[in-house]
Amino acid sequence: MPLSLLLLIVCETQVNASTQHTNTPKTINSNVTQQPHKETIEQQQMINYARKHIGTRYIWGGTSPKGFDCSGFIKYIYNHFNISIPRTTAAYTQLFKHSIPLKDAKVGDLIVFTGTNLKIRRPGHAGIITEVKPGMVKFIHSSSSKKHFGVTETSYYQSGYPKRYLTVIRMPNPTIKE
Repeated sequence: MPLSLLLLIVCETQVNASTQHTNTPKTINSNVTQQPHKETIEQQQMINYARKHIGTRYIWGGTSPKGFDCSGFIKYIYNHFNISIPRTTAAYTQLFKHSIPLKDAKVGDLIVFTGTNLKIRRPGHAGIITEVKPGMVKFIHSSSSKKHFGVTETSYYQSGYPKRYLTVIRMPNPTIKE
């Protein structure tokens, strides 16, 4: 299999290997206008820390600044702020009990998507929400896409991600490590 094809399906591969089955939260109407949320100092510190890694290359199974896959990047950032999260996107279903509507998303929340196969409605990709304004949500993630390879920040509504949207998970407030 060509390396480029392998990289495009990496996060999804972990999902397909999963045997977990849960009820997927309903998607919301993407035309909902988000209300701006004022982020805390800690949330902004988290986003600033995450943004320092923009441009880091994508590596399947990567969990360090030498290279990240999508869930490895999220775990690395959240761990820095003492937030526990599973290592793989497939395991994010255990967090679905903390799901909130997209319209209630705030900076630092986890946004979860399917993999590239839209028919498989299980977690396959995810990012951390970096900005929420009326009609605009941005998130940071490590992408295996040729167009946006590695850690990048994406504007949700100006991307292909709304069709892959599963849920937003409210993560606890971060705490700064000394």
